Amino acid sequence: VVSTQSTGDDAMFRFTGCDGEKFIAKYYNPALITRIVLKKILDVLVYLEKFSVPRPRQDVKGNRMNDIVRSGTPAGQVDSYLVIFNYIPGELLLNSKKLPAFWKKLGVLLANIQVAMSEIPAGDFVREHNWDGLRAHLTLRKVGQYFPAETIPNVQIDSVIEFSESVKSKLATFPAQFIHGDVNEFNIILSDKDEISIIDFNDLIISYKVIDLANCIGYMNMSQRGDLQVARHIYEGYSTITSLSEEELSLIYDLIVARFTLSVSNGTYQIQEEGANEYVVGCVRDNVAYLKWLSETGRKEFNSVVLGL
Repeated sequence: VVSTQSTGDDAMFRFTGCDGEKFIAKYYNPALITRIVLKKILDVLVYLEKFSVPRPRQDVKGNRMNDIVRSGTPAGQVDSYLVIFNYIPGELLLNSKKLPAFWKKLGVLLANIQVAMSEIPAGDFVREHNWDGLRAHLTLRKVGQYFPAETIPNVQIDSVIEFSESVKSKLATFPAQFIHGDVNEFNIILSDKDEISIIDFNDLIISYKVIDLANCIGYMNMSQRGDLQVARHIYEGYSTITSLSEEELSLIYDLIVARFTLSVSNGTYQIQEEGANEYVVGCVRDNVAYLKWLSETGRKEFNSVVLGL
C-alpha cells in the first residue's frame, strides 16, 4: 500500500501489483450507496473506457465489485463493497493557472462524456436528486437556519427559493440523461503533459446536462478567483461538441447559486453536528466568498461574458 485516503462515503488505497502496475482499491459504504447504484456507476465507467476516466478492473471470476464481510457481521449484511480501479497518475486541478486552450479542452471532454452517457439506458437505476435532499436538513426553504443571515446576501436565498419553485419546473421540460453530478476541481486530474481526466463518478444521476456544465463552470470559476474568461473558455469548448438551448443556458447562473448555497448549508450543518475540520471549514469559507462574488457580479454580466446571452 502506497497511500490511503478516507471520506464519508468511501476509503481508497493506492497499491502496486506484482508486475509494477498501479491500482486504486476503493471501499464503498453500503449505507450511502446501494448495490444497484454502484453497479450502474461501474457499467457507465466501462462504457466510457475510451475517455480518461477510472476503469474498474475484473477479478479472476469476472466480477467488478466484491462484498466485504468482516467477522461478526450479521448474516445477509455487507460491511463494504470493494472495487479495484486503474491508477490515473497526475495532480488535482485545484487552483492551477492554465491557458485558454486548457479550459476549452476541459469543456470538450465534459461534452464528449455527456454525449456518450446520453446513449446509456437507465435500466433499473433510481436515485434521489441532490437538490431534493441528500439529508433532511437540505430542504431549500430552511437553508437560512444553518448559517447567520448576514453570511449570504438575500439574493442567494431568494435564488434558491426561486430554483425550488421555478427552475426545477423548467428543467423538467428538457431531456434527462446520466450526468457526472459533481464536476469540481477535486475530481479533475492533470498529467504532467496537461492531459485531463475526470474521476469520482459517485454522484452519477439521471438529470440534465446543463447541471453538469453549470457545476463545472461554477467550480472552475471559483477556483480561478472569479475569472469569467475561464468560464467562457469552458463553455466555448463545450459548445463545439454539443449544444444547449438559450432557455437551458439562462438557468446556469441560478443552478450555480443553488449548488453553492446548498454546499454552504450542508457544510455548516456538518460542522454543527460533527465538529469543525479543516476541509469542511475551508469549503464553507470558499463557497461563501464565491456566492458573494456571484451576487456582486450579477446574472446579467455573468450571462453576457460567459454565455454571450
